[in-house]
Formats: sequence, structure tokens, C-alpha cells
Amino acid sequence: MPYRYGRDWHGVLRKPIQEITEAQARKRFAAGPSFSVSKVSTADAKVVPEFTLQINPDGFYLGVAFYDEFGSEVRAYHFAEQPERPEELFLTGVTVRVYPDGQDRWLDLHQAAAHTTFTFRPNGWARSRLVVQGQDEARVQEFTGVDVSAHWVDRPEFGDWDRFGVAREPALQDDAPAG
Repeated sequence: MPYRYGRDWHGVLRKPIQEITEAQARKRFAAGPSFSVSKVSTADAKVVPEFTLQINPDGFYLGVAFYDEFGSEVRAYHFAEQPERPEELFLTGVTVRVYPDGQDRWLDLHQAAAHTTFTFRPNGWARSRLVVQGQDEARVQEFTGVDVSAHWVDRPEFGDWDRFGVAREPALQDDAPAG
């Protein structure tokens, strides 16, 4: 499957913003600036990528976006370098979005009916935040003792994209929220 490189993926136009070549992306991976890579299965104009990665130079940060059939972002993962293990990245955040019933076209992030954001730290602390459109307050829970051992991944090398395009839904294993 081909990869398309650029600044980011454009949900309406369904193509990379400021598209660049693989050779240009390889240079950016080494020296910057940041770039994106989208995994697409066809050159069809109506394509929705399997995923899009946002990558900082040398892979010290990597974000992953996943889409529904309309190209609306439904999940996002955030991996970042941590001082205690600089040769790896740690899954620091997961966002899951739900769009209104009857959706029949691309919707931007602000049109989601609800979203949940999970934030993780290497020490086993986690926070979930549920926001429902039209409700004044978010539901926030904090957890300790969360097993985050699977959150560590080797830093990417250029072209090592597919292993970041897999589902990694978090499991909060603590029985009681932190006080």
C-alpha cells in the first residue's frame, strides 16, 4: 500500500496538505520540520487513509489519527519521548470521538457528539475525561496503578509506519478512582 507524505491529511480534499515526496520526508525525519504520512490503499480521489501519522524529527513525538468511512477522525494516539527511556516512545494519550447518529459526510472534530480523552504517565497514573456536546461539565476520573507496560514502543525508523497504525485502546485496571 502506498504512503503519501505532507504537512497533514486534508479531510475534505482527501489528500495531503502541501504534499512532499518520500525523499523529502526522509530528509525531514532526520532534520525537520515535522511531516505526516498517510497510508492509503488507492489513488482514488475519494480515498480515506487507514491512518495518518504526525512525526517530529527523529521520531521524538508521533501522533496517529484514524478515520471513519467519511474521513472524520474517530481515534487519535499520542506517543512521546520520556526522559527515563529516550530510546523508546510512550503512549501518553488516546482520544476517541463519536459523531451524531445519521452522519453521512465528513465532520470536523468540533462536530463530534462526544469524545473521551485518556492521559497516561509512565508511573501508572491515568485520567479519563468524557465530554458530551451540550453538557456543561465533563466527567473526569483519575486512576493509579494502571499497567502501562504495553505503552512503551521502540522509536520509529523511517518507513516503520504500519506498527503505529494498529488499535491500542486503553484498559484502566485500577478498581477505584484516585482521590
